Amino acid sequence: MEENKSVQYTFTPEEKEILKKLAVVETAVSRNISEKHQRELITTKYYSEFVINTPKGPITLNNVFITTERNKQGDMSYHFRWLKENEDGEQIIEESIAIDENGEVYVSEALKDYLGDAIISQEELIKENDNPKRKRLKGISEIADKKSIKQYEQESQQNDEINQVEADLQQQGEDLKISGYRKIKDTHVGERMPEVFEKGTENGLAFSNKLNSYVLISKVDGQYQLNKNVEPAKLTWESIISIDPNGEGVERKVPHGLMKTNRDDKEIAVTIGQYGEPDIETVDVLPCQERISREVRSEGEGLEKQESLEIRKQFEQEGTEFKHDIAHNVQDIEEAQKEADVTVDYNITPDDYIPNTETTWGELMEETGESLPKLIERYNREISKEGADSKKVVEIIEYDYGIVNHQKDLENQ
Repeated sequence: MEENKSVQYTFTPEEKEILKKLAVVETAVSRNISEKHQRELITTKYYSEFVINTPKGPITLNNVFITTERNKQGDMSYHFRWLKENEDGEQIIEESIAIDENGEVYVSEALKDYLGDAIISQEELIKENDNPKRKRLKGISEIADKKSIKQYEQESQQNDEINQVEADLQQQGEDLKISGYRKIKDTHVGERMPEVFEKGTENGLAFSNKLNSYVLISKVDGQYQLNKNVEPAKLTWESIISIDPNGEGVERKVPHGLMKTNRDDKEIAVTIGQYGEPDIETVDVLPCQERISREVRSEGEGLEKQESLEIRKQFEQEGTEFKHDIAHNVQDIEEAQKEADVTVDYNITPDDYIPNTETTWGELMEETGESLPKLIERYNREISKEGADSKKVVEIIEYDYGIVNHQKDLENQ
């Protein structure tokens, strides 16, 4: 997916219609087979064409829904169904073919001449018709993973929001041609930038096709409007030092773009996730021109993406000094690794093992009571020394922190 396009997949009218039909068939069949046959519905597929080769020649089934069902013994069977209308205009589901776990075929009278005595390999038949090159399979929904239906519902809701954003902006004389909108769900982002995120307002990131850029949208008094305290994002080569929500990971990276605000020391970084979703990070521009950024939880992300209370308090209480410490620690790591001629790895997590040891970074954090960035900095400084060994370095760090912690304990007695 291109970074400057809408981040949400847009279904065609045909795809939306297929999803609706899949939902109807899935709901009706699931209820019916559970009550009458003690079977479980696993998968529902829709084919514009489904071809079965028989001794009398191939037969083509048009617009067929095939359900995969499992009985109490765990045996799988396939059932061929059609969605039709009766004389009263009501939708009904008809079944004409079933293939059991042994490949035996059960058919309606109209198809007995072709399939009455057939034994069919289920897997080969489905594999042949599922072949993407044949373009017969048009839709699929799995009971165990109803993403297709949920995706449709979410997409419909998002389209409604986008249309409302566009309509509100047009009333204000702003024709930005919005093609994507993602709400900001972080409950404390306003505390970081009160000048940008007004208290009690809904905020979101939108993509403007007219500007070919991301813009910040705020909902004030029930109406969406362009946030004039923030400029549209501009592509950048400037790097940011990003802190994860728990303060356990620090990464230098180049964002997709930067948004200037009404303050020289505050910016907003736009980043693009691995699946193409846009996110923002609040950025503090330090006097040394390093940029310290903090992640912001967006729509569709869980509470694990919400910045922890501990990290929030550190930023609030220690202020600029804390940010400078982070920047200088990263610079020290980079310098040490440059001198040691090794590649900087900013993707280290507490679950990762320290190189050439059986100890994880998380275990060392627990042993020393120190943060991950500082431990990485100390490790890289020690390992760059001539003749250094990873296991010895870990022992040195544990020993040094053991002495420091012991002294603290004595002072507190």
